[in-house]
Amino acid sequence: MRSLSVAFFAFLCLSAPAQAQRVPRLLSTGNLTRVSPHVWMITGSPNIAIVVGKKATLVVDNGLGTKNGKIVADAALRLSPKGTKLYLTTTHYHAEHATGDGGFPPGTILVRPRVQQAELESEGQKLIDIFSSRSEEDKALLQDYRYLRPQILFDSDYRLDLGEVQVRLSWFGPAHTKGDEVVMVEPDSVLISGDVVQNKTGPYFYCSECTPAGWLTVLDRLAQQFHPKIVVPDHSPVGDASLIEAERAFMADIVSRTQALKNEGKSAEETKRILAAEISAKYQGWTGLGRLEDAIGKAYSGPP
Repeated sequence: MRSLSVAFFAFLCLSAPAQAQRVPRLLSTGNLTRVSPHVWMITGSPNIAIVVGKKATLVVDNGLGTKNGKIVADAALRLSPKGTKLYLTTTHYHAEHATGDGGFPPGTILVRPRVQQAELESEGQKLIDIFSSRSEEDKALLQDYRYLRPQILFDSDYRLDLGEVQVRLSWFGPAHTKGDEVVMVEPDSVLISGDVVQNKTGPYFYCSECTPAGWLTVLDRLAQQFHPKIVVPDHSPVGDASLIEAERAFMADIVSRTQALKNEGKSAEETKRILAAEISAKYQGWTGLGRLEDAIGKAYSGPP
């Protein structure tokens, strides 16, 4: 247990410049680390979580394309007892999270929120086209992608018993996307938070229904129901429950300060300019703040 703690805190202490370096899209089991007694993670773009029980294993996200999916599936099977049932879920429909299905073996059970599946069916190809146009690496990885049909669709909450490891999959509403899912590994007190909770990373709103007020509502519900000791985000370093509070404070600042400036009679453009500078100064050290004006614009045009 001591070696586990040392490895975990060493990961937490990685320097910001190291984290800011571009992460290769191809995942590597050389980046496989143990987060808790039943949870493993492949650090990459995105981070992949593997939850191992006595009778089943759950993989959360599967990488960009079939090659990455096979890397993830093979790692999961190596970590699992022989004959283990394999489950797969995705935190949201974006290509780097959900196009590795083809690398998973027959018999894999795919489970996800119903709203996420509908979003994937309507928007998934658009994201594949966007990723394919970004780099030759992404294009090559996506050449043979194949989506699986989910065997289990749920509305807001689904529970899995992996064998002495209970896992709760939840959808609380639109945040980063319409179908964001979070996964709570109950015996380990580990929350796999997708893009809903990141580590000092600004938000990206990827649907018309995705707003700061809506994201804040999701965070409020999450905070009420879960009290994790460890939080595993998709695109930033592992942390603890303080990540949830930091994300809530950030979103609450955008919502409240936008409304205050609007009430003062400031235009949308004035509000964007004033508040983007204010938030950037207050949250120094955060990454992904280049999209602040989009977030403020959504807050400005939304209901008070």
